[in-house]
Amino acid sequence: MWHCPLCQHPLALANAEHQTKTWRCDNRHSFDEAKSGYLNLLPVQHKHSKQPGDDKTMLNARRCFHDGNGYLPLMQVIAEKIRKHSQLALLPEFNLYDAGCGEGSYLGVIQASLQAEDHRVMAWGSDIAKHAVDIAAKRFSHCHFAVASSARLPVADKSLHTVLQVFAPGHDSEYARVIASDGLCIMVDPGPDHLWEIKQAIYDSPRKHQDKMGDMPGFELLEKESLSFTIAFTSQAMRKALLEMTPYYWRLPIDKADELVNADFDVTADFVVRVFKRVA
Repeated sequence: MWHCPLCQHPLALANAEHQTKTWRCDNRHSFDEAKSGYLNLLPVQHKHSKQPGDDKTMLNARRCFHDGNGYLPLMQVIAEKIRKHSQLALLPEFNLYDAGCGEGSYLGVIQASLQAEDHRVMAWGSDIAKHAVDIAAKRFSHCHFAVASSARLPVADKSLHTVLQVFAPGHDSEYARVIASDGLCIMVDPGPDHLWEIKQAIYDSPRKHQDKMGDMPGFELLEKESLSFTIAFTSQAMRKALLEMTPYYWRLPIDKADELVNADFDVTADFVVRVFKRVA
C-alpha cells in the first residue's frame, strides 16, 4: 500500500524476519520501520520546520480527551456515512484512509465499528507530526500509519475507497488522485457554535466559526449535515485535556487557565460533516 515519497514507486518489506524492518522500492530507496510500527515517509526536503505538526502537549491532551469518548458521537456519524454512501458492503477489502490522522482515534474507532459488522476494512493513516503517528501506531496496532504530508499522500493513484479529513488541512487535487471512482471524501469542520462556551469564557468579543467550504473539483457533494451535542465529561482531566487541545487555552495567564479548568460548565461540540463522492 505505501509508496515511496521520493519516486512514488511501491514499497515492499525487504526483511520481515529481522528485528529492524526495512521497506524498499525498486529504486532502492529504503525506510526503516519504527519500533511502534509506523514508517517515516516525510523526507527532509518536504519539511517546513524541524518538528512539523502539533506539539506533544496538545497531542497527549487529544489522546486523553478521546480516551473519554468526548467526540464519540461524531465518530459514530462518520461511520454511518461510510455505511450509507460507500461501496463497503460490495468490496472484499475496503481501504479507509485518514489524512491528518493525529493520534489515530478516529481511524481506530471507525475501523473497529465497521469490522464489527464483518466488513474487511484496511485502515491507513498519516500525519505530519511524528509524535502523533507514534502514539497512533502504539494504540491501534490493526491500523497502518506513516509520517507524511497531506500534500503528498504516500499511496497509489485511485487506491482508496474513503478518505477522512477531520479538522485537518487537505488538498483537493491529491484527493482526486488517490480516491477511486465512486469513492468518498468525508470532511469535518467546526460548526459555528463549536466550543462556544470556552470562547465566551476567554474572549470579550468571541467570534463564531465561519463556513468557507466551496465546491470540490472532481467530486459531487452527496450530503452536508450539522451535528451538535453537549460534551459528556467523565473527569476533570478530560475537561483539562479539551482545553489543552485548543489554541485558546495557551493564550491565557496561568491563573486564568487554572480557573477555567476548575469551572463547571457545559461545552458544546458543533460540527459540519460533508460527504463528497469521486466522479469519473
